[in-house]
Amino acid sequence: MASQVVPTVVSNKVYLEFHDECWGVPVYEDNKLFELLAMSGMLMDYNWTEILKRKEVLRDAFSGFDLNAVAQMGEKEIMETASNKALMLAESRVRCIVDNAKCMQKVARQFGSFSSYIWGFVNHKPMINRCRYPKSVPLRTPKSEAISRDLIKRGFRLVGPVIVYSFMQAAGMTNDHLIHCFRYRECLSLAQTQYMDAVPDININLLY
Repeated sequence: MASQVVPTVVSNKVYLEFHDECWGVPVYEDNKLFELLAMSGMLMDYNWTEILKRKEVLRDAFSGFDLNAVAQMGEKEIMETASNKALMLAESRVRCIVDNAKCMQKVARQFGSFSSYIWGFVNHKPMINRCRYPKSVPLRTPKSEAISRDLIKRGFRLVGPVIVYSFMQAAGMTNDHLIHCFRYRECLSLAQTQYMDAVPDININLLY
């Protein structure tokens, strides 16, 4: 089951850096969204810390998560990647990442980009939650359930509603930092700036 990044006591550097620098920051670039979706899918087998510790090895194995390059991986490349013990990914998981890259290409052709498609579910602006306690942060929401259903319909795999919500948190589609966390307001500010850059001519008050 997917794990959340809502730390109260953080005991390792890689986890802390992810929380302090990445988690909750809006991402609009397709290859980065592909990377986050792939890593979120790995939460079926590992926690965020275990995944993040292998991030650079994963990037090397999957061409920096260039979705077009991954979508072209052939049988030989898939088997070589699956046999890489440093990745700790079963062949079925590697195939899933490759297949999802192909699905993302199809979505991008239909919507102009995967970003346009996925952010359309939240009206192209982050959802702002105001949780005070870790137990208040949901594992899944009606929105993640709707996105999950549509992704599955389009052929994606490892995209259940819990995985999708973890992806939404990591990609900044929802701000689930606790309100007393210093990153809560920082991500609000980043949401303003990046949203205005990605979708110009929008009233920033729509973010609140």
